[in-house]
Amino acid sequence: MKSGLVTFLVLLFLTGCITNPSQPVNYYQLEAQSIENKQNAELNQILLIDKVQLIELFDQQALVQYQPENKVNIANFHFWAQPPSDMLTWNLVNSLNATNKTTVMKSDKFYRNTQEHQRLVVEINEFAGHFEKGAVMSGTWYLYQYKEGSYQLTQVQPFQFATALEQDGFSALVAAHQRNFSQLTTQISQQL
Repeated sequence: MKSGLVTFLVLLFLTGCITNPSQPVNYYQLEAQSIENKQNAELNQILLIDKVQLIELFDQQALVQYQPENKVNIANFHFWAQPPSDMLTWNLVNSLNATNKTTVMKSDKFYRNTQEHQRLVVEINEFAGHFEKGAVMSGTWYLYQYKEGSYQLTQVQPFQFATALEQDGFSALVAAHQRNFSQLTTQISQQL
């Protein structure tokens, strides 16, 4: 009986020594990028931006990675500082506001201006790390023109960006996501 108790206590002690130390939690944020506007804007247009729509898998704070054999890895200790749909929306607003052509604001149900304006809807169906391609971001954006009391679709633009990682790790993944997002904002800005 005594040897069984000693064996149990030794095993319990070893179990305590084997557990991994807690990992530090890392938070990441994309930055709004200044877009070089090479055209002189004739007038300052109003652009409303709806909240960026992401499919549920990618609209969570943990960073997501595609793995081989159709597996998905959701990080345990690496998170976006805010929900990705909010982060991408505000970065898009800030980046497009940096151009001289538009006054950009986040749309909401209280905007009741009858002045002509445009409305941008961005749907993202991929926003993840990929085991071969690096960071991937794809989806479609839609541009509507408000005229005479209704919105009319004026442009539909699918997009797909893949940026290789410069090194391994989540910081490199976030930097690649930043480059993809910059390409998206530049593409949208050039079409306004």
